Amino acid sequence: MGTGRIARRFAEALAEAPAAQAVAVASRDAERAATFARDLGLAQAYGSYAALLADPAVRLVYIALPPSLHATWATAALQAGKHVLCEKPLATSAAEVAALLATAHAHGVWLMEGFMYRFHPQTQAVERLLAEGALGEVRLVRVAFGITVADPANFRFSAELGGGALGDVGSYCVSMARLVTGQRPVRVSASAQFTADGVDELLVGTLEYPSGAVAQISCGLRLSRHQRTQIVGSAGSLELDESFSISADQALTIRLQRGAWRPIAEQISIPAANHFRREAEAFAALVAAGDDVHGLSQMPLNESLDNALTIDALLCSAREGRAIAIEARPAA
Repeated sequence: MGTGRIARRFAEALAEAPAAQAVAVASRDAERAATFARDLGLAQAYGSYAALLADPAVRLVYIALPPSLHATWATAALQAGKHVLCEKPLATSAAEVAALLATAHAHGVWLMEGFMYRFHPQTQAVERLLAEGALGEVRLVRVAFGITVADPANFRFSAELGGGALGDVGSYCVSMARLVTGQRPVRVSASAQFTADGVDELLVGTLEYPSGAVAQISCGLRLSRHQRTQIVGSAGSLELDESFSISADQALTIRLQRGAWRPIAEQISIPAANHFRREAEAFAALVAAGDDVHGLSQMPLNESLDNALTIDALLCSAREGRAIAIEARPAA
């Protein structure tokens, strides 16, 4: 669902994945759908999302629509018995995310939030280092993601379409902090710059975790492009220069320092990889496995709900000018 830049990148990656095949595309504009299908060799093009859901050849649906449409069409797809991989953010509120989880469970289908970076070898290397205790106890996480959006008509500046820096690039920062700490924060505080329409175009936040770890995140839509991560522990630290949106042909380096006093520097080389392809293959394998598995460890749904709660609280803090405690999860 969708024919934008991310949908095209995903479809191109899927063409290289033997485990799954793209069979149809849907857009509200039939001509755009037809062009997309012709360019990428898809068999069917639909001028409505409902028509795609009625196609029995479609088993999995990838949703690459503006955020305000995610919950509506993910719900419709789940109710139609389709497995759903939905671009981040999964929905525009924690209550919507909880409802989606309940719908997926009720209809016996898989649902996953589309954080492709979670499937990249770099992210998996970071997880291994943390599991091995290479950094000791994580104390501080800094994550920054900024882009330049030149077109004022872009959906990222539209309140109606669920725009905003935090829901877009900032959701990666929240996700990375959740991955590193392994916890949902208990309290957050944030400052933001809002457009006249009330859309956050720049946000800086502090997240406090039960372990005592603290994360600092920043995100923006009118910044020079950057996507950096720093993780500091009691026994070492590491840094990533390209954390999230990575070209398929781009090799990377993790800068690691071992030791709390006079640390020893080390560089870990990460080979190039197409994280969209790896994400698609992993989700296809999940569907093929059926009831033999309980979801993907790379992107568990409980994290999606934790992230939605965190985003809700950060926006509330920025609007109200006070720290916000994150307590109970919303009922599904």
